[in-house]
Amino acid sequence: MSGNDSEALTHYTESRMMEGDFATLLCRYGKDGSMRSISRREERTEHYELPCQGKYHRHQFIEVFYVMEGSFEQILLGEKRHFSKGEVVITDQNCEHADYLEKVDATVLFLWLKPSFLDEILKSYEERDDLHRFLFHSLEKQKREQSFLELKSETDESEIRKILERLTQEDHEGKPGAKEIIRGYLIRLFHLLCTTFCLQLHSSDQESKERVLLYELERYIRLHAADVTASGLEEVFHYHRNYYNLLLKKYKGKGFREYVQEIRMEQARALLLTTKLPLKQVAIQTGYENTGFFYRLFQRMNGISPAEYRRGQACSAKHPEPFNAISITKVVNTKCQTSLK
Repeated sequence: MSGNDSEALTHYTESRMMEGDFATLLCRYGKDGSMRSISRREERTEHYELPCQGKYHRHQFIEVFYVMEGSFEQILLGEKRHFSKGEVVITDQNCEHADYLEKVDATVLFLWLKPSFLDEILKSYEERDDLHRFLFHSLEKQKREQSFLELKSETDESEIRKILERLTQEDHEGKPGAKEIIRGYLIRLFHLLCTTFCLQLHSSDQESKERVLLYELERYIRLHAADVTASGLEEVFHYHRNYYNLLLKKYKGKGFREYVQEIRMEQARALLLTTKLPLKQVAIQTGYENTGFFYRLFQRMNGISPAEYRRGQACSAKHPEPFNAISITKVVNTKCQTSLK
């Protein structure tokens, strides 16, 4: 690798920085050291002597890149990272990184968002999941840690690709009203990323890592509440079971067993309110083969039996009134007593 190529690669990337609030850059990297790129302004081809590493640098914007074909490498947080087809990476303003080319054969789409534009989008977005917390955090100029988010798809990526293609098209055409259209597509993109992709935070800040792992834990437990086990979590996330217990106690104030019971009770209440399943079936579907234990646990955690809870909901439909586990008992014992006979 020549020093001139290193300078050129960094200068090339920086020279293609965005104009306006949003920009896209589609790059095709060849094994021969060629790099063909298409932006709103121009189409261009460069050649570099491989391997070639650019200088470490930071951006004044948020960078998102998606590996459309092949595999791609960057140096992030001091390590050379390998990203495969379908992966998405989001780097904050503070994350120092360097481009790295070595026998690369890939097509990568870069999205660049100005902090002010991203801030507008996030303020209009009601959800507060870990992806959006990361994006909010990425806007903080005074934070000391550096971080990037790696996202891997758990399902078909066709919808993500369609959104990215539309974003690129809107950016290149630059028609009146394009900014609002782009804003809508970005909101949809972020929603899909946080619901269909597996998030992994890389950060110099331990708490940030823990919070993203916590998000993944909660999501997994909710999806598998009926049969989730501590040993099963070890196989999925590759940490010792005691770590998950400590993590939940630290951020949720309860251990693994208590947290799973809480989720199961939440799902049991939903089944009682929205289905006519027999109580035994409700118990089984929420992870309790022992129906008697389910009844006792439900009573202890909700202050009312499963049957009373269901009857209380039936009555509340006739007599609308805000209620919780305690007020349901009042409803059953007063207003609805006659109508239930």
